[in-house]
Amino acid sequence: MNKNLAVALNLDRPVIVFDLETTGLSVVHDRIVQMAYQKYCPDGTMTAETLIFNPQRPIPESASAVHGFTDEDVKDKPPFLEKAPELLQIFKDCYYSGFNIARYDLPLLKQEFNRSGLNFIFRPEDIIDGQLIYHVMEPRNLSAAYKFYCNKIHEEAHDAQGDVEATAEIIAEQIERYGKDEIKRIHEENVRDNLDLEGRFYREANDIYFAFSKFKGRTLQSVLETDPTFLRWILQADFPEDSKEVVRDFLKNI
Repeated sequence: MNKNLAVALNLDRPVIVFDLETTGLSVVHDRIVQMAYQKYCPDGTMTAETLIFNPQRPIPESASAVHGFTDEDVKDKPPFLEKAPELLQIFKDCYYSGFNIARYDLPLLKQEFNRSGLNFIFRPEDIIDGQLIYHVMEPRNLSAAYKFYCNKIHEEAHDAQGDVEATAEIIAEQIERYGKDEIKRIHEENVRDNLDLEGRFYREANDIYFAFSKFKGRTLQSVLETDPTFLRWILQADFPEDSKEVVRDFLKNI
């Protein structure tokens, strides 16, 4: 089995497997402390890097207990802002892979780029999430997936580099076990109609619908006509940027 994921999946663009360790669980407010990635290119080459950032805010003890980084560890490290332009060039126009990146790592990374004044663009269909494949086929967590697919113990859980390496091995084994067509089918069905990563909005025919709140099942157009303040509230509230972009784009086109 070829361990280069771009080659194994016959992709037309590179795929980046990445993982983040952060100051907390809020996609909107928390910051990146450590990032590790492996970039697989269709020509068979691979590059890898692990970066540590000063999040420019205190790291809570609860977060340090998970990943081991303290304020002292990162005080002399650069902020994400300094590396953002370089990282955008590395990450743009790729497929994105990891474990649970669709709901956490990718939205949080997009927020970091936004704070740096940069627009990181990706589509749901660009995501190859090892957790989604695993939960469809063998519902468990990363350590169990590593034992199940690779017959190895994941000794470096919650270390970004260790998690990236384990995830890359897992996805390679998933491709071998299920075939690239089945993996692509899982992802195509999962993102078929969603307009944002968490599935708050979806398109049906030519209309955009709410999939949450008291307006679940109603179109944005009907809510605009009856309760326009709700749309303005979404733009000001604590929602991920890609969800807000759905509302902004809708309002621009009316």
